[in-house]
Amino acid sequence: MQDRRPAPLNIVSGDPEGITWALPEGAIARLGKGIASSGPGPKLALPPGGVYFAVQTRIGLWWYEMASKSPIALWETERGLIGSADFSPDGEWIAIANWDGILKVIDVQSGECIAQMKRMEEQNIYAHVVFSPDRKWIATANQNGNVEVLDVHQGVCIAQMDRGERDTQSNDVSRLEFSSDGKFLAATVQNPKIYSFRDGERKLVNPHTEGTQTYVWHPETGTPIVKFTGSKLTFSPDSRLLAGAAADAAMRNDDRVDRCVSVWDVTTGERIAHFTGHGDWVSSVAFSPCGEFLVSSSRDKSLRVWDVKKGAQKMVYTDFEESWVEPFYSLEGELLGIVNTQNTIEVWNIECHEKLYTLELPPRSVYANWFKKFPQLAIANKKAEVGDGHTSSTLREFACYPDPVMFLPDGATLAAKGYRMGVVLWNVGHKQARKTLLEDKRIASFTVLPCGNMLVGTSRDGNVTVWDAEKHDEPIAEFTEQTQSGWRMVFAPTGDRFAVGSREGTIYLYDLKHNEKLKPLTGHTDLTWSVLFSPDGKRLVSGSSDKTARLWDVASGEQIGTFPLDEPRILMGVAFSPCGNVIATGMFGGLRLWCAETLTMLLEIPQPQTQKPYALAFSPCGKYLASGTWWRREEQMEKMAIRLWEVATGEEITTLWGHPTDIQSLAFSPDNTLLASGSHDCTILLWDVKPFISS
Repeated sequence: MQDRRPAPLNIVSGDPEGITWALPEGAIARLGKGIASSGPGPKLALPPGGVYFAVQTRIGLWWYEMASKSPIALWETERGLIGSADFSPDGEWIAIANWDGILKVIDVQSGECIAQMKRMEEQNIYAHVVFSPDRKWIATANQNGNVEVLDVHQGVCIAQMDRGERDTQSNDVSRLEFSSDGKFLAATVQNPKIYSFRDGERKLVNPHTEGTQTYVWHPETGTPIVKFTGSKLTFSPDSRLLAGAAADAAMRNDDRVDRCVSVWDVTTGERIAHFTGHGDWVSSVAFSPCGEFLVSSSRDKSLRVWDVKKGAQKMVYTDFEESWVEPFYSLEGELLGIVNTQNTIEVWNIECHEKLYTLELPPRSVYANWFKKFPQLAIANKKAEVGDGHTSSTLREFACYPDPVMFLPDGATLAAKGYRMGVVLWNVGHKQARKTLLEDKRIASFTVLPCGNMLVGTSRDGNVTVWDAEKHDEPIAEFTEQTQSGWRMVFAPTGDRFAVGSREGTIYLYDLKHNEKLKPLTGHTDLTWSVLFSPDGKRLVSGSSDKTARLWDVASGEQIGTFPLDEPRILMGVAFSPCGNVIATGMFGGLRLWCAETLTMLLEIPQPQTQKPYALAFSPCGKYLASGTWWRREEQMEKMAIRLWEVATGEEITTLWGHPTDIQSLAFSPDNTLLASGSHDCTILLWDVKPFISS
């Protein structure tokens, strides 16, 4: 089959890493590639042939060349927020859905839109889109767990799958698949237990939930054909059978573990085989090309081959005791397996117990899960002869979680939380990640002190540990058995204290020099949204879901006062001016500037009621304020606004449009020339603000 090279959209000559591709006006670089879409669906789309692959992210669809692992195109950046994607079986088209419920079918080679559909249902973010074998239909599953079939050419929904009555709706479809002849559509749904928390009580909302079920429907009508308890579904090559993981019938429902494998006849709904032998959860199931055999792997680290007709075990492999094996059959019928060790992917011929090759991976590489979901990716890598450990830096640095972002005092380095672990230091001049600190730690927060040192806080099971970022051996302080409901952690700029907000409203204070817990700040009665120390560390501002904002004396642990709001409002964002005499707050409907001594309002800057000014930052000179908004579906904005204000007058200087979703953190460079914005899309944009403000 011909490999279709994707249209080279948005590429910039001389920038092979994609740092400046599809940048918004005023931005000079994008740090990070954006986090791959959340949800249960696959994050990578692999066309037939395996020469290219596409990664769906919150800023758009990145195309990569398989052999070099280098980006070759960036699609759908106008809105971004890609929720799901899938290739047509012939590889000519790709279906792309974003968070606004818009689904496009695009020609791969030309980049032209073949069809566009939009469902009006609320919460219609697609977790799955799947082409039918003849590419006439696309099956979708959305955030409410509703499964539909759309007609590609007519652009309409032809059927909604009947799941029966449900107490609650949730994003619980973990797998969606057409049979190879297109006559059946199957989905595994979780039907999870859902709890509500009211008045301190945890209550089960849907006590009659069935738990994990696999449905099979007629795709043109949505009529159920069969439903059974099971997961990890896979159709046989001739579409007659469906296999999946199932529980032992002898087990209690409350302790259900899918450690068995069952096979059903799709048309009759009859279970024709049931295999036992695994001692733990079955993690994957696959038919052989002839359909006569079935292979399953389990968390018990065994791999078993079953004879479907005889209903008996054919072979068991237990040679991979140190790692799980992801088995699959080649087109020639060879039983192969992927072994994922700490920093490598190994491809084995299971029957011969022969290692075919090893692909070296960076720590916590995004490849590990991709190989599990797309075993043919391993074969493509072998064909491309890239088993030498080469991986592009663009994939090693695929995402960060930039809340907060902070410049170091020299302005040459920008720090941001890694997406899962560590603090990433970015070289501002070269616009590349320089190194990752504490890369084995899950970071709760960090701060850059005026001297340039960095304090980092980690949290686990309610316990807090504080580190000097450059020293991995010994933590500065450890606080055990602290609050179990920590919400937001911040350091004092003086480096001697930190605070942790909580879901119940209490703010906990800690003294780093003496390694002791101080008097907590009590007064809020609900979740603390915002917590921030003054520049001298003597005062602290907090905002809560109880719709009050408060100023505290840190030394005494007493409240100084409450902000005199005209009506109850949630304080979403807060910033102190560099000298500490002005406090900026962001709330529904407006920005406000307050005198830090008297809490009198100095200036109000109205905003649309629907916009949330969350991220705030003063310039180092104190003359300017930057604010960033959160995304709201009702606003129908393609990009979020970052606004620059003159503090003295409240005049809006300019608006920068860039990120497709929430602005979570803002930071000016020490010389006032750059603004860094960190977003929920897990990228950082660097903006040149010299044309707008004086240094």
